[in-house]
Amino acid sequence: MTYRLPMSIVLSVATAVSLTAQASGGRAKRLQPPAALPGGEAVKAFVTARAAKAFTPPKTPWGDPDISGVFTTKDEANTPFERPTEWAGRRMEDITPKEFAEALAARQQLALERAPFAGGGDDLIEQGVAIAVPIHWFDNLTAKNSRTWFVIEPADGKIPALAPGAASQKVDRPGFLAPGRDSYTDRSTTDRCIGGTVWRTPTLYGNSHDIVQTPDHVIFRYEAQRTARTIRLYQPHLSPAIRPLLGDSIGWWEGPTLVVETTNFPETVDYRGYTMKDLRLIERITRLGPKTVEWSVTFDNPSVWSKPWTYSYPLTQDDTQMIFEYACHEGNFGLANILSAGRTAEKLTGDSSMKTGK
Repeated sequence: MTYRLPMSIVLSVATAVSLTAQASGGRAKRLQPPAALPGGEAVKAFVTARAAKAFTPPKTPWGDPDISGVFTTKDEANTPFERPTEWAGRRMEDITPKEFAEALAARQQLALERAPFAGGGDDLIEQGVAIAVPIHWFDNLTAKNSRTWFVIEPADGKIPALAPGAASQKVDRPGFLAPGRDSYTDRSTTDRCIGGTVWRTPTLYGNSHDIVQTPDHVIFRYEAQRTARTIRLYQPHLSPAIRPLLGDSIGWWEGPTLVVETTNFPETVDYRGYTMKDLRLIERITRLGPKTVEWSVTFDNPSVWSKPWTYSYPLTQDDTQMIFEYACHEGNFGLANILSAGRTAEKLTGDSSMKTGK
């Protein structure tokens, strides 16, 4: 029989070991952080403009900035990722309170109309297929957004153009609702209830986060896909030959900001249809106020995009939004049904290729 210690005990032991090591000689800074990384200036300006006035960030017992706690992003759901067309040529600070209130009302109405069984709305339509999910899946149908959009760099609020040769980085992967394929290996990790991603945005559910700190590690726990990732502080990267599903994350402190650099993503990990094997992902996490931590993400992947770009959104500390069990595997027949439906379709059509959309 295998026994598993509760997470609280594991983290307590890790903290005690780290504190003992620190007391006996201090944190060994075996990594010299880079002098500058893409996105730094844009994030610094963005965070400085939004930090609470006269706020002194708290410290951990060992002296690092304290960004720990239980957080939610449920009120940021429905926020446009890029700057909406109707606000072209304008900055976030140019949008008037009246304009933002009108946009927020429209977002809330659209969310209600798209939610199955809510407000008399139609079933959510995606990729031309009607799907219905239980209404309790939705964390918040009336999210009160705090942002006009998420992309903060480039200044136009848009993801940059693709790099020359980006087509060679394209990943042939069926979408979530695509018909069956020849093998389970054709399906994404999401279809199989495993994985998750490092880059995230607020969505219809799974918006709870938990940040735990020790002197030598920061642990990010996500409700969605029950993912936990560990950032090693002041440590070098793993060999490029070692490519964990969530990449290899190392971090260091720059003033009040935790900077995390993640590399070594597997070739099979994709974003917006392109492999992220060459991606250097840079996260910056800064406490802006007693209940707010800003999370900024910079994509640096010259194989796919013509220049780095950054998006950012706030995490709101809220102890009532503890991570809930993500019981994806319980009663999950999704993958089996996808494949069996694909085999049935092949028999009916005589087509054994079952390519997406055909």
